[in-house]
Amino acid sequence: MPLAWGRAPLTVEEARRQLYGLASGLVRLRKPAGSLLERARLVGPHRRGGLLLVPEIDASATLDRLERLTRENTELHEELEALGIVLLALQRLGQPTEIERLIPLDELVRTFAGDQQRGDE
Repeated sequence: MPLAWGRAPLTVEEARRQLYGLASGLVRLRKPAGSLLERARLVGPHRRGGLLLVPEIDASATLDRLERLTRENTELHEELEALGIVLLALQRLGQPTEIERLIPLDELVRTFAGDQQRGDE
């Protein structure tokens, strides 16, 4: 098997023998790596993987990045939804409409929200 993330994979026996040293080295890390896998060690029977040893600081930093990106994604979706409502309202306002064809705002919002839900499926 080729080198995994710049380091040769370990057999289960090698990892067992080196575990204290590996853990001691990882616990001393103070700054997270740029990615979760940068300092990870692959372990498995016949060096084929199956287990990944990841520094705790790298795993925590990755979870923090994931949570931040999820929040940003949610905020962007909310902004797009608001922009969609504005664009739809502008489109409607730009067209002459007979009074009986006007759509109440709450119905417009329900319609737009329903379109959004169908688009997410």
